[in-house]
Amino acid sequence: MPELFRKEIDHDSLYAVWEITESVGELLGMIRLRPAERELYDSFVAESRQKQWLAYRILIRSLLLPDDYAVEYDETGKPYLAGSRFFISVTHSGNLAAVILSSHGHVGIDIEAVRPKIMRVREKYMHPEELAAIGDPEPYSILTLAWCAKESLYKLYGHRGLDFRENIRLNLPKLPGNGTFSGEIRHSGNIRTYDLRYEQFQGHMLVYVLDSVTSQ
Repeated sequence: MPELFRKEIDHDSLYAVWEITESVGELLGMIRLRPAERELYDSFVAESRQKQWLAYRILIRSLLLPDDYAVEYDETGKPYLAGSRFFISVTHSGNLAAVILSSHGHVGIDIEAVRPKIMRVREKYMHPEELAAIGDPEPYSILTLAWCAKESLYKLYGHRGLDFRENIRLNLPKLPGNGTFSGEIRHSGNIRTYDLRYEQFQGHMLVYVLDSVTSQ
């Protein structure tokens, strides 16, 4: 199993990252799909999508052994484990897939390759105040970190209609390295502040967040 690493966040929360080196056939041989899962899998055309989808399901089941729960989706498309006490979030980028589990509350995780092309879309998801705080020139590593952080908070919150620029704001850290920083979700007249954790490896940025919040 090409699991790069797994880390325990606390006694009830952990996450893991998988490097996808197997063929589709090898991945299919590592998991027994339920009928609904097989139907969904068969709808995927791209081989890369098939691999990513299979990889994070195999990873979920490896983290939960000996238990096995079906991955289902709520009305917003957010995944959950039917009948389990664990909350989950999943992500994939290229040949990497990651999963976070926690029994404390909702979670979010995102992983992205650090690439210069993110500079072209930064104004679509970054508030002008966030860009001003980064300074000029804006390093694409911290812009990737910001994207991962906003995706993680969006996944945790689980409500459609959040605007990344206006509803999700970040107090970004100074790179490089690994660490923590804070972010806010501003929605429906409330402000919720979260601690986000990040790390960098193999040219990727990973951010995750647990649902310990302070409402203002």
